[in-house]
Amino acid sequence: MIDFPIGELITPEEQVAVARAVAIMASRDDQVSDSERHFVEELMGQMMLLPEERDRVRREFREPSDLLEVAREVQHREARIFLFYQAVCAAMADNKLVEGELEALLALARTFEFDPEVARRFIRWVQDSLELRERGQQILVDL
Repeated sequence: MIDFPIGELITPEEQVAVARAVAIMASRDDQVSDSERHFVEELMGQMMLLPEERDRVRREFREPSDLLEVAREVQHREARIFLFYQAVCAAMADNKLVEGELEALLALARTFEFDPEVARRFIRWVQDSLELRERGQQILVDL
């Protein structure tokens, strides 16, 4: 898991763009699960978005904008890495990464000019991290 000091690294405008892009990513497979909605809601809370900003983000579930167009609003390198991480997490919020989501993540990496192989390794690392965390939580339940 990556721990970013959001307010110090990402401008308020970029925070909204990040949340919008993550909501678009969550709706990429044409259905938004409760876990994906919850993930986006937690992200908005973490970034302390204003009510009107949250409404703008939630609209992306119903009428998603173009992911890459929204992502281009994020300029700072740290903000782009944060967005890419959150996008992978959003895609995995329902515990599966479907073809359309993987293609969107790779397009996002190209937009940010990330090395394609490194981007694929990053996606795999996030998947592994989330799966490991899930296994650990199940072990705790079983204890």
